[in-house]
Amino acid sequence: MTHEDQSADRDDGRDASSEYEDGTPRRRFLATGGTLAIAAALGTESTTARTTSETTATRAPETMDQFEDAVEKTVARARAVVDDGPFDPEWESLADVTQVPEWFRDDKFGIFCHWGPYSVPAYAHEWYPRQMYNTDNEINDYHRETYGKPDERPYQEFVPEFTAEAFDADEWAALFERAGARYAGPVVEHHDGWSLWDSDVTPWNAADTGPDRDLAGELESAIRKREMRFVTTFHHSYNLIGEDGYFSFAYENYPSVTEGYPDRVLYGNLPETLQFDTWLAKLVEVVGEYDPDFVWFDWGLPDVPEEYQRRFLAYYHNAAAKRGKEVVTTNKEDALPLESSVADFELGRPRHTQEQAWNAEFKVADEGGWGYVEDRTFHSPTRLIHVLIDVVSKNGQLLLSVGPRVDGTIEREERERLLAIGDWLDVHGEAIYETRPWDAFGEGPTRLEEGGEFIEDVEYSPADVRYTRSKDGSTVYAIVMGWPGTGEFVLEGMTVDHPSAAPGTPPGHGGSPPGCTEPSDRDQGPPGKRRGTASGSIRLLGHGPVPFAVSADGRPVIDVPDLAESARPSDVAVAFALEEFDLEPSENAHR
Repeated sequence: MTHEDQSADRDDGRDASSEYEDGTPRRRFLATGGTLAIAAALGTESTTARTTSETTATRAPETMDQFEDAVEKTVARARAVVDDGPFDPEWESLADVTQVPEWFRDDKFGIFCHWGPYSVPAYAHEWYPRQMYNTDNEINDYHRETYGKPDERPYQEFVPEFTAEAFDADEWAALFERAGARYAGPVVEHHDGWSLWDSDVTPWNAADTGPDRDLAGELESAIRKREMRFVTTFHHSYNLIGEDGYFSFAYENYPSVTEGYPDRVLYGNLPETLQFDTWLAKLVEVVGEYDPDFVWFDWGLPDVPEEYQRRFLAYYHNAAAKRGKEVVTTNKEDALPLESSVADFELGRPRHTQEQAWNAEFKVADEGGWGYVEDRTFHSPTRLIHVLIDVVSKNGQLLLSVGPRVDGTIEREERERLLAIGDWLDVHGEAIYETRPWDAFGEGPTRLEEGGEFIEDVEYSPADVRYTRSKDGSTVYAIVMGWPGTGEFVLEGMTVDHPSAAPGTPPGHGGSPPGCTEPSDRDQGPPGKRRGTASGSIRLLGHGPVPFAVSADGRPVIDVPDLAESARPSDVAVAFALEEFDLEPSENAHR
């Protein structure tokens, strides 16, 4: 079954036509491909021959002239969509896009994958392709000792070894869904210039080199089949500035590897205008072919001229508008206005709640980079869940990275952590999904010293609480970063307005016990000392209603039930739902 046939079977509102937005024929692609001239250029052979019985796909460009022609035609196709509106490639017009769709604010959690030929050496981190040419870096030493001189065994010779023979898109998508992700997708191109999609533009793509499969297409189909949204992350801006970009050490120390066709395309060794046209053409091809809901950008975007940034955004949002969709674009380094994008924090997050929704990128691995390397270490499930909670409390969304092995399998340690997140969300998702930030994001002794990217993270304890609220404002969730212990637990970061509106109740005797409408004698106390309650209720998610009271200074006091460890909703973090209260942050709240 072709990609379009699979898409037509899904009733997700997606345009499954076989034409591009400008009416030109849309290519059909296969899950597997085969021998091409590019393989011969690399001195490799494929064991699988490409069939053409069900496809009208053209082969990737085999000469520089064909490459330039493919780029030109793709950019022209984008121009037609831009000209058709409704958005013009000007910041004033692009300020009218819906830069933060409701689905993005609701879904909260997604997963993406660093996976490519850099997974073949599996050494140090995914910036191996850059540092192997850096004569002052230990990766250069490792490469020489293991493979030979970098100009004799350049990076492009890893591509045929990226076979993905065990990759199962349905298995990945099922894992991501089980982890609680609402959107997911691949790094469709990292800084190394190699693309995971079936491309007519670049010869360095997964359908024509390496695995001879359209990896992006397989994932897109599997992810959408589970009614998740599709993410594509682009890191190619840093590649397509040539000798000043990702492969600068190759240009400096081993220039021969960047020369000739098709190698020069991989290294971004192109005339300036062609560099940026290629940048745009790759985006246009992926958006037109796979219809991503979320396009994420990495470093290097400020080096792309604003004209191209505006043209892409106009194309993306116009294409989405034609399909009745709202989409998300992130930016780093303040490259794009927040009127048409959302801010991104790499390995970090802000110290305070942000007025506009934003994105945090984090990774399951601790030491060892974002992609697969041998002997990686991993963050604990507790750390990952706590990061998610803190991010959401500050109006953020979390995009979490995994790094599959070169064969397409995901390590047991990563799978375990994803499943732990999913188990926690199964019980506590009510406090995460479809929520909005409250008037304060939390309380407790632990908070970030400063916000931003690449921050020094913190360890939370049960004394730390993070707040979210339901979209309708009727419920505030107090998420405690651990099991708070049996007995009284005071939420110091909030106060209850008008606590005497209902009968007073001493701690440990409940707020408004079922069937109890009159105060008892023991509910009364001296003025200023009595404990009152309001007309709301408190639930411990995963358990049920719990007794509560309101202290003399207006703080909610929860009577935490005495639960055996096996009966607790979680020891990582638990959430209390405070329903139908009139609450305000106290002086102890974090904002």
